[in-house]
Amino acid sequence: MESHGDYKINLTGNVVHIYPSGSFNQEGVKQLNDKVLLIAPQNSPWALLAHADESAGLTPEAVNEIINFFQQISKENCVVIGIAALPTWQGVLEKSIKENADITIPVYLDANLSKLDSLIKKIMNSA
Repeated sequence: MESHGDYKINLTGNVVHIYPSGSFNQEGVKQLNDKVLLIAPQNSPWALLAHADESAGLTPEAVNEIINFFQQISKENCVVIGIAALPTWQGVLEKSIKENADITIPVYLDANLSKLDSLIKKIMNSA
């Protein structure tokens, strides 16, 4: 199946920033996840911060792929995940995250980016 979803990605310090936009299917999420793993620090703690824009959307399969990825990166030096998302997506993601006990790192969802940034810095400083 063809990959859907657009994104930008960058590494600032030990924080991987992703900027998804448009509708993502499972293949689109896999492609983005592969890019995250390519730029994430290998031998030091790091964080993932998603800056989803208003156009970002997810198929149910894409949500499952995100949850699987969170499980994976929690075993690969990622110590915290922040998701700046609209309240609608917060509810969908929170439900999926809470139903999955294998995610062993903090996952914060909030529309307030400065609040997320502060929470991430706090966790990174103690890692």
